[in-house]
Amino acid sequence: MSKEIRDQVHFVIIFLLVSFNLRMAFSAADPLLVQIMETRHIGIGSSGLFGLLPIMSLGVAAPLGARLVEWVRPGMLIIYALLFATAGVFWRSSGGIPGLFGGTIVIGLGLGIAGAVILGIARQAVPQHLPELISAYTACVSLGTAVGAGAANPISLLLGGWQQGLMFWAIPLLIATAAWSVLMLKRRESHTRQPAMHAPMLPLLRQHQARMVVLYYLFRVASSWLLIVWLSALLRRRGMPAIEAGLVLSLATACQIPSALLAGIISHWLGGMKRLMTLASLAAIIACWGLLVLPLHWWLGFALLLGLGLGCIFSIGMTLIATTEPDEAGTIALSGLAQGIGFIGGGLLAWLAGLSLQFPAPDMWIAGLYTCFTFTGLFFGLSAANASPRTNA
Repeated sequence: MSKEIRDQVHFVIIFLLVSFNLRMAFSAADPLLVQIMETRHIGIGSSGLFGLLPIMSLGVAAPLGARLVEWVRPGMLIIYALLFATAGVFWRSSGGIPGLFGGTIVIGLGLGIAGAVILGIARQAVPQHLPELISAYTACVSLGTAVGAGAANPISLLLGGWQQGLMFWAIPLLIATAAWSVLMLKRRESHTRQPAMHAPMLPLLRQHQARMVVLYYLFRVASSWLLIVWLSALLRRRGMPAIEAGLVLSLATACQIPSALLAGIISHWLGGMKRLMTLASLAAIIACWGLLVLPLHWWLGFALLLGLGLGCIFSIGMTLIATTEPDEAGTIALSGLAQGIGFIGGGLLAWLAGLSLQFPAPDMWIAGLYTCFTFTGLFFGLSAANASPRTNA
């Protein structure tokens, strides 16, 4: 094995380790929310704000990362961002109410900056296998989300409380930071990195394809966040037991991992990304209506179908971001713009759509709005794929 191949393999392993951590510290807090509310005497309104903070923080952080690379090397910025997120984990666990909210914001800023910048680094480091790497990236992010949510309660019980349980998630972040630091040290010695770069975002708004990618990402976030927030509650209103209602979303999240990982292969097998995008969107819509309207005893099949569809949609969104621009700086700029507008705008759209729960037949409203968001995103995604042969292969 040549030195170049060894270096690429080394990069891919550490890249995926960092990707695995990009959502895990967030998702670990969700299953503990009831305990946190009781201990900190937090009301329903404040808990809703606590649930909205992660996506808003990620939205603010993504464009911030694209600006910071003008002063800090992208590779070093990942280290600083991960350390910043780790500090947020400690603050969230031990700082009372201010720490709970402030630490969550700090975690979001750190992980959001890292997530926006790392795609550009991947585009430069492994350009010849970028679609496969982005599929693996998406699968690792989904896996980290599932591990954080699934292990949160057992770890908290093992360590003696939710504060110790939340603090535990600083450990994988520190491991990822250490591994990435070693990688950057080796790259600095080989003089393969630029000191800093210029990654302007505003000029991208004048480019048709970049606008389509941003709008696709916005509606992808809006549709998926709408179900993440309200699906379990709606299923319980329909009469599903609490355990099964929670299991639906867990299974859907788990099924995103194989579909995201295999999205590139499936796209090639189907004859193009546009066909996969269309089929995945239709699968997610059918699953949504099946869960919210059809008999509940079919929930298992629809949960699996939802996860398979969402995994492909997530992978396609990240692939469009990573392959649209021709270089590292452009990819970082588009990543910051798409994730910034996508997380903030999509989160707000999902929040506004949630107001329909006050109307009669809320299941139909949420399913209808999910369909509108998904079809709108599909329109923009197909427009983005049509604009570039690189994303249509």
